[in-house]
Amino acid sequence: MIEEGVYKAGDKLPSLRHLQKENNASVGTILQSFNYLIDKGIIDSKERSGYFVRHQSVKKLPIPRSLPASFSESEVYIDELLQKIHKEESGADFVSFANAIPDHRLLPFNGIKRAIQNVSRDITGTYLTLEQRNGNKELREEISKRSFLWNGNFYADEVIITNGAKEALLCCLKAVTQPGDTVLVQDPCYYGILQILECLDLKLATIPSDPETGIKFTDIENITKRLQIKACLFVSNFNNPDGACISTETKKQLANFANNRNIPIIEDDLYGEIFFNGSRPDTIKAYDKNGWVMYCSSFTKTLVPGFRIGWCAPGRFLSEVSRIKWMYNGSTSNFNQRVVQQLLSSGIYDRHLQRYRLELHKNLLRATELIEKHFPNGTKISCPNGGIVLWIELPVRINPLLLYDYAIEKGISYAPGELFSAKKEYDNYLRLNYCNVWEPKIEKALEKLGQIFFQSNSE
Repeated sequence: MIEEGVYKAGDKLPSLRHLQKENNASVGTILQSFNYLIDKGIIDSKERSGYFVRHQSVKKLPIPRSLPASFSESEVYIDELLQKIHKEESGADFVSFANAIPDHRLLPFNGIKRAIQNVSRDITGTYLTLEQRNGNKELREEISKRSFLWNGNFYADEVIITNGAKEALLCCLKAVTQPGDTVLVQDPCYYGILQILECLDLKLATIPSDPETGIKFTDIENITKRLQIKACLFVSNFNNPDGACISTETKKQLANFANNRNIPIIEDDLYGEIFFNGSRPDTIKAYDKNGWVMYCSSFTKTLVPGFRIGWCAPGRFLSEVSRIKWMYNGSTSNFNQRVVQQLLSSGIYDRHLQRYRLELHKNLLRATELIEKHFPNGTKISCPNGGIVLWIELPVRINPLLLYDYAIEKGISYAPGELFSAKKEYDNYLRLNYCNVWEPKIEKALEKLGQIFFQSNSE
């Protein structure tokens, strides 16, 4: 009723006794429900007054458009644009909405500190040595156990620890492609993936991703009939930047497609643990029968970004991916792996995730409300059920890339939409993160950013 506008911001909700009488439910159950809405940042409790609606969108904005499928392939040149965009950020009042990296103040600092201390107390000093080729056995066992949450069924020996998810994706792509091959990805696509394709001298083909429904399997069938696709690389849950999730039915179809056509699917599931409603979304890997799905993830977005602990379960390509990883940079940090293993096995990670998801969801609601209030008429915004970024379409006259330097001067940064397309499309789009600790300067920055776009739209 709050989402539909029946109860608006500031409205008082029915009393516990009234709801108990009307719904024949216990006061404890109703109180638990209200506390859940408080944790979500949707309502507030006022002593001796009752419960009131806290969040209410000023207006419901439409979802950004997805661009039509082109069914063509192209080369990738993204790094030059990225070098131009990445500016030095400084000053206490500077606000960055550009990088999809969580504010360190949202992380379980005390738990991480204790885990570091525990590992360093090992009198044998083995944490100073090089770790084995595929990574710390205990950490791989913890990861294997966690795969049970999304119906995964792989063992520790099928996991390789990497330096972040980016290295996992690179090694998986290198294992199944040659320079000049064509890889199928979503559009829009995270610029880090475009960088990897450029680095490996691979061509790119795209299918559209809808912020609400994700990709369509019929598009994959159509493009693979026209082009020789060597591999697919999809972000299965909460795609960066549009927040889209691939449906369970499509995930099943993709797994069958990979196994029937012998076309590897590299699954990037970096954000699967950051969900706001229900339970953790499933994966393409969960439906993989013969090892043609190469699953990649990391703890960069959820636990310790600076440790760069990623991993992959590359199925039938395990031996080749392991060999490539070893040739590129050897083993991943022994010490960092042991710290992450302790955080997982002690339960600190799971307790952190519960609080982390709540804070991020609150930030999403707050940011959405301010964007709807302060951005120009005609703005469209994604409504993700997880992840840490918003995808925004502005009126066609506004080009965030051209306004980027001006925004930097005003103490704000963001990611222009053109970074997420090899064809330099999305010139009136931008991506904003909502993974900063919420404070007054965040609200002021969003209001200021809206003013910048308003001014550009009126010129």
